[in-house]
Amino acid sequence: MNRPLTRTPAPSLDFSRPGTPAASDFGDIYFSTDGGLEETRAVFLRGCGLPDGWMGSDRFTVAELGFGSGLNFLATWQAWRESGAKGRLHYVSIEGFPFELEDLSRALSHFPELSDLAALLIEAWPGPVKGLHRRHFGPVTLTLVHDMAKPALEALDVRADAWFLDGFSPAKNPDMWDDALMAGITRLSAPGARLASFTVAGAVRRALGEAGFDVGRKAGFGRKRHRLEARLPSQARPRETPSAPTIVGAGIAGASVARAFLRRGITPDVLFDPDHVAASGNGAALVKPRFDLQDSPSARFFLSSFLYAREAYRGAVLHQGVRHLFRSEAEAARYAKLEAQAPLGPGHLVVDESGANLPTSLVIDTQAACAQALDGAQVRAGKVLRLEEIDGPVVLAGGYGIRGLLADAGFRYARGQLSWSDGAVDRPVTYGGYALPWNGRVLLGATHDRVEDHGSALELRPQDDARNLAQATDNGVKVGPEATSFRASVRVNSPDTLPRLVRFAHQRTEQDIWVLSGLGSRGFVFAPLLGEALASLYLGEPSPLDAAFARRINSFPR
Repeated sequence: MNRPLTRTPAPSLDFSRPGTPAASDFGDIYFSTDGGLEETRAVFLRGCGLPDGWMGSDRFTVAELGFGSGLNFLATWQAWRESGAKGRLHYVSIEGFPFELEDLSRALSHFPELSDLAALLIEAWPGPVKGLHRRHFGPVTLTLVHDMAKPALEALDVRADAWFLDGFSPAKNPDMWDDALMAGITRLSAPGARLASFTVAGAVRRALGEAGFDVGRKAGFGRKRHRLEARLPSQARPRETPSAPTIVGAGIAGASVARAFLRRGITPDVLFDPDHVAASGNGAALVKPRFDLQDSPSARFFLSSFLYAREAYRGAVLHQGVRHLFRSEAEAARYAKLEAQAPLGPGHLVVDESGANLPTSLVIDTQAACAQALDGAQVRAGKVLRLEEIDGPVVLAGGYGIRGLLADAGFRYARGQLSWSDGAVDRPVTYGGYALPWNGRVLLGATHDRVEDHGSALELRPQDDARNLAQATDNGVKVGPEATSFRASVRVNSPDTLPRLVRFAHQRTEQDIWVLSGLGSRGFVFAPLLGEALASLYLGEPSPLDAAFARRINSFPR
């Protein structure tokens, strides 16, 4: 059944009780009035044998039901930092009722010793936006899943070493504790995983036991007599970190993959063809969300990738705020529905009679964005004519260059030409095409034509400049009377307009081949999150993608 894409509901909070907010709809509190931070340490950290359990690991994953105010996350982050642990901590948390930013800040103000960490969390907070959201804090990676518990578990691809079960009490929120949920936890657990909770309700202990955990009761914290500890009886196995891949392509796709490996202390080899005209070299690019009216894994990806990209490009922003002009009454009506549904929350989309303002959308410097992402990688010039030329695993992220290496992959190719004009555009404007203020002039783009002749696809065409100019003037954009060619490049598209992140084994060499392509005209929106996803899957870490969406894009569009 189709459902409109809206935000997740924020909790109805009562701050009148001293020491802790309460959830009015559930009649329960978020942390103990006897000492919320000490409760977290006693029940969850010590209950899962932490920090000792992660010492010596190159990566460790904690998963949680019930992010709430984020107190457990901050306490775990603090413990990781103080323990001197090496490697990377992944913290994956599910929350059906995420806090609004103001409430999150208010709740965490109760814990001054966590104020430095809380400030970073608050700065990166996505708000109650549905789907998966990944944020990085040095060696700590947070993945938030904003959805109800059952669909959230289905969306995850994770093997957790520890579980914190911190939903509201089973008597007040039974959906968080049923048998199917406990079975899902087992499915997403690593061998030997440990689990902790404040509740020792008989139904919970029974469900965990039937799901394969050995369950025990321990002395409780504060006014609670008991708490729960559990463990999967299977033995944990050592995990090897695979060698770094060779990345083919230094545009935003390849650069985003490289950044994800570099974040983990792994230096990839990046090859680029100096003669290749890459779409990432256009100089400036729009970063704005794609909105769908209906809820789906792909619609949620569009939102989370936009929010993630905004974080990734903080040092490369040329302009913030984009104006979109309506081209028809139908488009105006659609945007009015989007504004009412507000899937990103207030402030991201404001509609008036003639268009929509997108105050958080960006225009970025593409060269700066790619350079920042590649900083620290081994980047070298080199043409790759056959995959067999490269030893070891390969990531193909070369945009249009994929045509020569995987000619039968099923992608489509669309030529786009950009033009210069004089004029007075005080802010970026889109209208099917776009007009961007840049370097004292106006950058107009971009044509969109299917490539019929690959031999002439990159040739500059005066008639395309005329088309760009006419489209701008027809939409009331104040530009000069003439337009001149800037550059042309080729987009790689899939018939369903979705990107592709595909893994396969080479037929002859049995090399592990990864492909990141089909980003179309939204490469600078999609690439940062997809690059992170590729590195996560490559290394066996929790994925930042909804599992259903990841399956859908893990095939070529033949």
